[in-house]
Amino acid sequence: MNTWIFQGNPKVFDINSYIKNHKYIWWSLRQEHFLDKIELGDEVFLWRSDGNNRGTGGILAKARVISLPEERADDENAKNYWYTDEWENPYLAIKLEVLQVRLEDGFISRLSLLEHPILKELLILRLRQKTNYLLSPEHAIILQKLWNNSHNSVQSKVNVEINMKNLVSGDITETEREQVIKSRIGQSVFKKELVAMERKCQLCGVCDERFLIASHIKPWSKSNHKERLDVNNGLLLCPNHDSLFDKGYISFDDNGTILISKSLDEDTKVFLNINDHMNIEINVKRKHYIEWHRNNVFTKLESLHRKI
Repeated sequence: MNTWIFQGNPKVFDINSYIKNHKYIWWSLRQEHFLDKIELGDEVFLWRSDGNNRGTGGILAKARVISLPEERADDENAKNYWYTDEWENPYLAIKLEVLQVRLEDGFISRLSLLEHPILKELLILRLRQKTNYLLSPEHAIILQKLWNNSHNSVQSKVNVEINMKNLVSGDITETEREQVIKSRIGQSVFKKELVAMERKCQLCGVCDERFLIASHIKPWSKSNHKERLDVNNGLLLCPNHDSLFDKGYISFDDNGTILISKSLDEDTKVFLNINDHMNIEINVKRKHYIEWHRNNVFTKLESLHRKI
């Protein structure tokens, strides 16, 4: 079974309404060299291009192929969604069953994919003018996980908001309330999103999820609610490197190169599995949090050791 991305332009076609209002839809096959590759049951992610409105493009639905390509003309079901008269012209098309639609909650934006360590290589991000894209098996698996996690994350956030409101009026201390909220968010939404994006410790490569910690860059106690849920405010680290980072013995510069406390001698660094050549990937949003950690945790610890 193949996995595809089919793209549509909202400047010429009302993609949102068409997908939302119809269980079964037709999508054009412009790249006819795929004619013999389309199979019944193939998965399709439906992509809305930016349409000159930056930040609005991305994956808004998932569908399944239920017919092999055939020529269509005078598509009455779709004509009201066209902003041109193209619906009258014959075109090669595939019938799809729409399985899930996420116009808002769970929508995967193009901008977020550009920051993903693996999916940033999707062909649609580099060659944007096509209609049909066949995904590699690796990209298909990762994109499916991201799609599933985006839905789970939205639902988890809704549940968290409800639980938080209940906690506010509950007869518990502020410390207890924080611990409950942190447990519910940090161990569900936050870690799932980090694992989907990074998949391993960013310093040593440990990939067994049982030994990975979703570490907040700007600590929970210093973050507002939005920052606590922001996956950019996180690093996926093994317990060893998480402890070093959390205590301020390591941090990173704006390029992602590791900074190591001068209080650690060479033997200690060897035992702790850190060296001056390590680095992590930093996007623009994460850089803000790293800067906070460097200035408020790492530098403060360095100053303390100098006084000692």
